[in-house]
Amino acid sequence: MVKDDDQQLRKLYNKLTKLLVNDDDDGLDFYKLLPTQPDRPAFQALIAGSSLPPGRFSEAFVFFCEKLRGTDSDGEPIDFIRMDDAIRNRLTVVAIHLGEFDDPYLIFESLNAKGAPLTQADLIRNYILLRLRADDQQKAYESAWLPMQNALGDHLTEFMRQYLMQSGEEVAKSSIYAVLKKRLLNIPDKEVMKELHEIHSASSLYAIIVGLSSATEAKIAERLKRLLRWEIATASPFVLKLLICHSKSKVTTENIVSCLKIIESFAVRRAVCAVPTNQLKKIFLSVAKDMPEEGDIASWLCEKLAAGASGRRWPKDEEFHESLYRYRAYAGPIDRCRFLLESLEVSYPNKERASFELATIEHIMPQTLTEAWRAALGQNAEEVHERLIDNIGNLTITAYNSELSNLKFADKKKLLEESHFCLNRWICEKSQWGEVEIRERVAEIFGRAVKIWPYANF
Repeated sequence: MVKDDDQQLRKLYNKLTKLLVNDDDDGLDFYKLLPTQPDRPAFQALIAGSSLPPGRFSEAFVFFCEKLRGTDSDGEPIDFIRMDDAIRNRLTVVAIHLGEFDDPYLIFESLNAKGAPLTQADLIRNYILLRLRADDQQKAYESAWLPMQNALGDHLTEFMRQYLMQSGEEVAKSSIYAVLKKRLLNIPDKEVMKELHEIHSASSLYAIIVGLSSATEAKIAERLKRLLRWEIATASPFVLKLLICHSKSKVTTENIVSCLKIIESFAVRRAVCAVPTNQLKKIFLSVAKDMPEEGDIASWLCEKLAAGASGRRWPKDEEFHESLYRYRAYAGPIDRCRFLLESLEVSYPNKERASFELATIEHIMPQTLTEAWRAALGQNAEEVHERLIDNIGNLTITAYNSELSNLKFADKKKLLEESHFCLNRWICEKSQWGEVEIRERVAEIFGRAVKIWPYANF
């Protein structure tokens, strides 16, 4: 836009350039103004007169170039002298210094009402990078923060929260930045880089917990996938702490696997026994706080959870058994119901395991009570149907769901006999299906469930 033969504009160009750079400095000190790390390569290319990489920064530059080539509100060409006056004399830069109790999130929100909200992770990034030497900021961003941000995406802020809660302290979503800043205040600036790399290492483990990547050790990967399916997010701070200890070779793989099995048993038994979930967060924060960081953590965890009473209890076999008779598995989250049935299925010895990919959940006594089923169930048909329709003893998995539908039991059994799922073998041995058979099947299921999800015995 500035021609070499236009001395006035060349002079203006040089004056404006001095607002952006320090001619006598080099490195990052060469720049008087630095955008955040994602936009720095484009900004530096612009200052150097190089071609700009694609992105929003480049789009903004093109937008303003086009505006400057255009006309003002009166239809006249842009007056660059007036523009210089506006930039140098009318543009005000405001520096806001926050007090100890000021909320930077709210302040940014009020200043940026029409822009994208600043996340807690954004605040943390800015704080950590500003604690570093200028020459280290870009290196820290590229080697630690950016990979973490790319790997976790929208999970980044929640990861920061879970990372902080390893200590056993509950952290509100609105207080993540404040809590981290408080913890880092007593750390010398030269140690902040080390802390950032600790956070980065933990982020790769959290990515495994939330299913964004997979653990390198198959046994751990399988157990984490099972916890993810059960959706027990309240255990994440403890699980993260476990994995960090394992990554530092303080805990064996076998011990980690046992701990994950214990968590699953604890969660499944509580769900079946209808123990309220409102204590789970406190339970796992307490476990995370008190956890030994090496040795036989599984034995310690068993004792810790087994000591809980009332709303913090780990249901024992007798309660687990009785609760299965009342457990309406299909009335709760379907993914959990499917998880239970698939877990029962794989407990059978079977050299050729049937695929679950196309399998669906089937009610043996159908959801719609037909006349044939009403007659088979007897005079209390309505009450039996209402009470047991979604009970786990009345459920199975099959690839014939749409074909089975409301068929009579004898006809259903013929199709189930063709099934490759072991769960259906016991059902096919019966000549009829009603309350007695459902209760018998619950007893059979309990015999397997108590081995899959044992009580305090790992």
